[in-house]
Amino acid sequence: MKQFETDAFLMTIHDDLLIEFRVKKNITLQEKDVWESRDLSVNYMPDKKFHVLMEAEENVDVSGDARRAGASKEYSKHVAALALCSNKLHETIIGNLFLKINKPIVPTRFFEDRNKALQWLKNVTK
Repeated sequence: MKQFETDAFLMTIHDDLLIEFRVKKNITLQEKDVWESRDLSVNYMPDKKFHVLMEAEENVDVSGDARRAGASKEYSKHVAALALCSNKLHETIIGNLFLKINKPIVPTRFFEDRNKALQWLKNVTK
C-alpha cells in the first residue's frame, strides 16, 4: 500500500489495485490534478489497471477540464472501473452529469453508499 498527498487530494493505492481517491475540503479539482494522480499511480505500479473509488470532503467542485480528462481515452488506459461516491446532493448532480455528458469509457457508476461502491468495484471486471 502506498499513500500520496497533494494540496488537492489524498490517494491511497492498495496492493489489490484499488485506489481510494479523496478530493480535499474546499478544492476545485483541476485537470492537472487528474493527470498528476494518474502519473503517481502508474509510476508506483506500472502497466496495471486500477479500480478507483472517488470521494470528496466538504465544499468540493470538479472543473470541466478535470471531468473531460477523467473520461478521456488516455486517462482510461489505466483504469479498469470508476466508482463515484457521495451522499451530498450537489456532488450527486455533478457525478450524474459526468456520467451523462462526459460518458467515461470504462465502467463507471455513482453510489451514495461507500460499501456498495467497493462491492461493485470488486465485481465489475470479473
